[in-house]
Amino acid sequence: MIRIIAPLAALLASWPLWGHPARTKSAPIIRQAVTTQKVLALTFDDGPSLKWTPKILAVLNKAHVKATFFIIGSHATRRPQLVHEEVKDHMNIGSHGAEHLILRRESAAVIRQEVDNNAQILRSLGAPPPTLYRLPGGASDAIALKVLGQMGYTVVGWSIDRRDWRHRSTAEELAAQVEREASPGAIVIFHDGPKGSQATVAAVQMIISALTKQGYRFVTVNQLLALEHQARTHVLFRHTFPGSPPTREHRL
Repeated sequence: MIRIIAPLAALLASWPLWGHPARTKSAPIIRQAVTTQKVLALTFDDGPSLKWTPKILAVLNKAHVKATFFIIGSHATRRPQLVHEEVKDHMNIGSHGAEHLILRRESAAVIRQEVDNNAQILRSLGAPPPTLYRLPGGASDAIALKVLGQMGYTVVGWSIDRRDWRHRSTAEELAAQVEREASPGAIVIFHDGPKGSQATVAAVQMIISALTKQGYRFVTVNQLLALEHQARTHVLFRHTFPGSPPTREHRL
């Protein structure tokens, strides 16, 4: 038994758990989850905004879909009721910084203050302590990733970006592009902040309808991370116990 358990323990120790990064290491970055399940995460940046966030929430709630919102603290303090709505609706809340600061080339002290200030704002509005961070502009460097890792964050990128904030595509074009690029574990980025648009709202409704018919389920980023961990655990199990049938918990 010891001969079997020892290698499994070693493998588990060496394999990073996306949702719980080691605080002494750089933050892990996830752009698409490793899974065979037809799941996809819708994410929204820069909110909340009075004009677009309620419309996005209405579409999601009507379809019984949970999504992930990366919130800017300065926007949240001006519109606290919308954060309360997102929490009440069991949406996944992530951080997009207190002031949407580009973290690249900033000092560790400045980065820590930007990140911690937003965490305090979100907690004060009833959100769980954030563990997911969306980099403004997608920009970072070694210092930023190290600080975020020390603070216990997972950095969430994206695998599908139709740049809805440019307002150059119709709802039909946005939806068609996402539908073409959809794949298991994909992370889609949209915007519900000041640069949101009616095209985004309508596109989200179309995407949910079309991909649901194709057998996709919509999950939060935290749920996506859990599925990836499940997939990795399954691989470890099969590697350590070759020939053994997977249990119900290990099946994907």
